[in-house]
Amino acid sequence: MHEARSGGRAFAWLLLLGGMVWGPPVTCADREIQAQALYQRALGCDARNTLESRRLARECLEEATRLVPDRVPYELTLARLYYRSGFLKLARQRFERVEVLHPDEPAARMGLGLIWRRDYLKYLDLTSLGRAIEEFDHTVTLKPGDYDAWLNLVPLLVEKQNLRAALAAAEHAREADPSRIEGLLALAHAAFRLGDVSRADRAFRTALPLLPKLVRQRYDDIGPVSSEQDTAALRRLPPGQKDEFVRRFWKEHDPDLTTLENEAQLEYWSRVTQAYFLFFDPRRREWDERGEVYVRYGPPQQAVYNPVGGPNRVRLGTFSSYGSYPMNLLVWSYPSLGMVVPMQDRLLSEYYLRPISLWRDTDPAPDPDSLARRSDAIATRGGRGVFPMLPPGAKSMPVSGVLARFEAETGPRLLALLESPGGPGDSLWAEWVVLDSTRHEAARAGRALSPSGCDPTRLRTADFATELPPGDYFAGITVRSRDGARGIFRAPVRIAAAPAGIELSDVVVSCGAPQVDPAVGGQPPAVRLEANPGGHVAGGGPLTAYFEIYRLAPDARGLARVEFEYTVRSAEKDPRLWIQRLLAPRRPLPDISASRQEEQAGSLRRQFVTVPVEALPVGRYRLEIRVRDLNAGTEAVKSAEFVKENPGSAG
Repeated sequence: MHEARSGGRAFAWLLLLGGMVWGPPVTCADREIQAQALYQRALGCDARNTLESRRLARECLEEATRLVPDRVPYELTLARLYYRSGFLKLARQRFERVEVLHPDEPAARMGLGLIWRRDYLKYLDLTSLGRAIEEFDHTVTLKPGDYDAWLNLVPLLVEKQNLRAALAAAEHAREADPSRIEGLLALAHAAFRLGDVSRADRAFRTALPLLPKLVRQRYDDIGPVSSEQDTAALRRLPPGQKDEFVRRFWKEHDPDLTTLENEAQLEYWSRVTQAYFLFFDPRRREWDERGEVYVRYGPPQQAVYNPVGGPNRVRLGTFSSYGSYPMNLLVWSYPSLGMVVPMQDRLLSEYYLRPISLWRDTDPAPDPDSLARRSDAIATRGGRGVFPMLPPGAKSMPVSGVLARFEAETGPRLLALLESPGGPGDSLWAEWVVLDSTRHEAARAGRALSPSGCDPTRLRTADFATELPPGDYFAGITVRSRDGARGIFRAPVRIAAAPAGIELSDVVVSCGAPQVDPAVGGQPPAVRLEANPGGHVAGGGPLTAYFEIYRLAPDARGLARVEFEYTVRSAEKDPRLWIQRLLAPRRPLPDISASRQEEQAGSLRRQFVTVPVEALPVGRYRLEIRVRDLNAGTEAVKSAEFVKENPGSAG
């Protein structure tokens, strides 16, 4: 019955249209009446929003515009209907027709902006991007309070890297309609891309709780950038513990632990905003693979639509037994990550998916070696997300750091040594933060950097120390200069409980012998190290390293007997292919080794060694310290790496 009624209505519409087209001649007034009737019927059909009703609406509007060719409302409604139906060329022609009929009609400019925006997203043509921005600019010139036009400008201006204009557009959108939360998202996004971290953080945290649940989930979901283990663990948690898990995840990946804001989380929210504005499909209630890749790695460094020589067909069935069909191919490249990401539009609907493969995982992932070379970036586990170490616009400063574990009278002691380039006239400030296993703050301190004992004219150093109970920690140090430059060092560290027998501290490479302050108030003498956290040894000088030996066993005389041995080995990796290494192995460098025995009273020994390395070629080496307690028959081993440099080179 329903199909019969639908068929009858369709037949009646065709009769009505046929009568209008093939009936007797009509006057201008009749044309106006008929066109108005068709327009009203088209609105009713369009409101039903089915495939058949939209087709009938198009037919009515096409006939109405034929009867009365100069009516802007008819042309606009038909242009919008064409746009929603995917007939972009026909929509553009109608919007351009309105522009001719009424040059000051902002809706025509708005429609053309949407068409050029869609054209840019499909073909990645920068000319289309410029045309879209131009049309939206015309729209807000004709109608300054047009919220949608201002909002559409923001992501396009970000794409063009015109960030100040993007921020201004976001501010205008907020003024046009303060009640719509997307404008606040756009403001936060543009502010962060300009480097205004505090403003972005406040705006995001104000906007996110007010978003619809579907959109809010995109910002709360760490699934795109977290490992499968983290995602599985999060799903198993009860609702009350999930927020804490997410907080710990972002705190663990916070590049700068000394600031109130989490720059990695803000970078993620900024990417989500751009992907939401550009790639989110309200009908599907999701974005495609472009949005997924964008939030994980940011904008591609290169993008090609249907590259020459690329596959342009998808095969159906195993071994192509069912033939193939055409597709569009989009390739995003991230050379700095050693990663190329192909995406397929298999339905020719501008909805991109991962390639299908039975033989390999098509989930994009950075090349591990390329990722390891990115000292300016921080990656989540498995490389599923990569974030810059500094916020946008921040000036980078090189920083070397090392964490060393020692023992104090009351328990374990963590020492941090850092080094940064700086001359006598530079004012550098360092701040460090230590997070415990729950990623809450366990220690914080700050101080000015002082001249380095390695090179006082070109290097500045600082050290921090704190006593901590055994556990897993994460330490971060940030160095800032007066001109706003920033350098970051961060590393995890595990502090183990003291064993019953002999134990070594970490081995610390220093600049010359450490300074020993005299004992005060019954306390043991204090040792002050000249930091050399980069482990740089100039070509003409020796290597100096410091370590401590704990819990030596005394003999019947109350004396401890200890033997320590050092060995220097090359730590360079042969970069050649395995077959080259097999067929033409390189002759290994000879080890440098020496040992000696000492006798002392007491169970603690503070020791530094000086190793002559003048004869070694330039390269990376490992110093291994092996200590034997001759009374107890036990031993302990620790090592440290250093870099042998040319004479006169700076650390």
